Amino acid sequence: MFVPGNRSSAGFPSPADDYIDKALDLNELLITNKVATFFMRVEGDDLLASGIHHGDLLIVDRSLTPAAGKTVVAVVDGELILRKMERRGGDIVLVSDVASVEPVKMQGDDVQIWGVASCVVHQL
Repeated sequence: MFVPGNRSSAGFPSPADDYIDKALDLNELLITNKVATFFMRVEGDDLLASGIHHGDLLIVDRSLTPAAGKTVVAVVDGELILRKMERRGGDIVLVSDVASVEPVKMQGDDVQIWGVASCVVHQL
């Protein structure tokens, strides 16, 4: 018989109960600069080998400094692209994981970095 206010345990308490600090807030965990952060859905498989899949949700922070080794969102000829930034010789280029996709050289006003990807979210 169930009596309101009385509790009965059907097992052992979780060992994790001792470590519960507060509720998990993904915004707090994943976003460092709220006003400079936006989300975008990935289209294509240009960075599949880097773990970024078609349909993934990307968190992009416009306040982060783009640098070699970072994944960036760039505007090229009016279109948003997602690429890895690399230094090759004296040039900075935006590259895909797909060998047949030509690197984009950072020069002039034709290419603008829009933001740096800080996190990717995808289904398992």
